[in-house]
Order: sequence, then structure tokens, then C-alpha cells
Amino acid sequence: MFYRFKNFSTCVVCDRSFLSDGMRALLDDPEKYLQQAEARTIQDNFKNKIVYFEIDKKKAVIKIHKYKSAWHRIKRYFRQTRANRSWAYSLLFNAHGIPTPQPIAYKESRIGPLRGDSYFIYEWVEGINGEEYFTKNKANPEIVEKAIDAIVDMTRTIKKLGLIHGDIRLKNMVFRGDNLLLTDFDDTKKRQWYKSNYMNNRDFRGLIEDIYYNVPPEIQPLFLSRLESVGDDIRKLVRSYKHRP
Repeated sequence: MFYRFKNFSTCVVCDRSFLSDGMRALLDDPEKYLQQAEARTIQDNFKNKIVYFEIDKKKAVIKIHKYKSAWHRIKRYFRQTRANRSWAYSLLFNAHGIPTPQPIAYKESRIGPLRGDSYFIYEWVEGINGEEYFTKNKANPEIVEKAIDAIVDMTRTIKKLGLIHGDIRLKNMVFRGDNLLLTDFDDTKKRQWYKSNYMNNRDFRGLIEDIYYNVPPEIQPLFLSRLESVGDDIRKLVRSYKHRP
């Protein structure tokens, strides 16, 4: 199912159905390959660079993870790379009914056990993000309710899995037609038993705030009401936001 290669300086994992000569060239030297291919930068900030490209007549995206400083790079020598994390959680979420863009491959540069630069490759999804979707369909109650239910079910499942996505917001949700896909797993991690509900419910705090700022006002009451159904702790969070000055 997966091709795996590991030596002193490299670790590569790839879905075998994508393992062509072109993919091997990309994984051998991602930066060099993207200079030669027709590639388009979608995002470039202090955390990562995201590039759209085509390979073997398929549309794909590569996420190149960056470091904020030399010290940040050193600290990450001893930790799971963000590419490995994104790969693992993409597979896990898909296995539990939370669709994500199909993960294709990831690569890590290494010095023995120390981890360096990392690259995560996944399918390009034609669609619009959650903010655009609700704005576009705000006059269609049936579509809006279906989308809200899909998002609430997704957050409930993530919570049941004992996980925190880390950046749950509408811009990290893509609607392909009426089907919801979740993206961006750089900060996904396990919920910690010794941390407070406030800390472990980071996803819900972020989503509630996102609803207030980025969902059309006429949709907000229904969205928040459905979100309360996830549990008593989430109900308290929603109501605390409702009573903010």
C-alpha cells in the first residue's frame, strides 16, 4: 500500500498508486523539482510555503514547513515533523469518517535520529472554503443546515477520538460540492487528561469565535445551537461567548 524508504539522511513514505518516475524525482529533491515544474505558490508565510503543481496529469499540493528561527529548528530536531504529523492524522481522520484531501507522500531530511526539513504532499481539492460556502448559500436553509450538521459531527468525532485539531476554522474546511473536507494538521495532537477543559476545548473556542466573526449573522444562532449538542462543556463555552460584552 505504501512505499517506504529510510536511511541516515532521509525518510520517505508514499502511496504506491502515486509512485511514478516523476514522483520519485519530486521526492528526491522537492525544491529542485518545483523550480522545473509549472508550479504556483498559494501561500508563503513564516510557518510554511504551500505550492500547487501538477504531476502525472494529477493536481497536487506540497506543503514545505519552515522554521521561525535557528533555535526553533534545533528544538524540532527531536520532535515529530509536521509533515509526518499531517500524514498520520490525514490517514487517521479518513479512517474515522472525517474526509481530508488524499495524502500522497511525505519526506523528511534527517541526520540519524534528528529530524530536519519536511514536506507533505496531498491532492489538490477543487472547492471553496467554509466562509465562502456559508456566504454563498446563506439564503438556502437546507444547504446551510446540512453543512452545519457536517461540521458539528466532525468536531464531535475529533473530540471522541481524544484529539485536538489545533486550528479548526472555516478557512481550513473545504467544500467540494456539498461534501466537507478538513485540512491543515500541523498542530493536531492528543487531548491531555491533566489539562483543563478550557485548554482541551481549544478547537471549539476557535470555531465559536470564527462563527461570530466569519459566518453571516442570520446563520449564527442555528450554528451555535447545533454546536451546543456536542456536550455540556461545549454548551457552557457557547453560552459564555453569547454573554460577552
